[in-house]
Amino acid sequence: MKISKKIIILFFVLISFTLPFTININTLVIKSIETNKVIFINHVKPEDEFSIKWMHSVELQPWEEIFRIDSNYNIILYRTKFKQFGAGVPDYGGNKTEIKDGYIIFKGINRKIDNLSYGISSFAKHTFSFKDKEIKLYKKIEDGNPINIYILETNLINYIIKKITVSLYS
Repeated sequence: MKISKKIIILFFVLISFTLPFTININTLVIKSIETNKVIFINHVKPEDEFSIKWMHSVELQPWEEIFRIDSNYNIILYRTKFKQFGAGVPDYGGNKTEIKDGYIIFKGINRKIDNLSYGISSFAKHTFSFKDKEIKLYKKIEDGNPINIYILETNLINYIIKKITVSLYS
């Protein structure tokens, strides 16, 4: 009987150590292209939203692009908010346009973004928002350097290590 108890305990210990390596989760990642440093990583699920806000260089007005994670874990441009039409701004976008609180909002754009990159600028003051987290990217990334935002499927252990690393160095 003692041997069978030891085997059962050993089995559960092995499962406990190997299970986190086999559980995959989808994460939203922001990485500096210049330094290859991860600025943000967080678990995501379908319908989660995040946004990037900045000051438009020509109109000198705030802009915001709101993205949504779809059921296949693609990044989808869902809506755009801006103060006024200007150079390069289309007359319409998505399937609904509304004006709310002084902003023009294009809703239902639903455009899959394969490579989401931004050149970060202290002038434009790029800011990332996800749930209750806001990151002033222009304070974390050297002026003029680009970032990539993407979905990464990774195992639970790698996610935890990355999350701790990002927390320690932010």
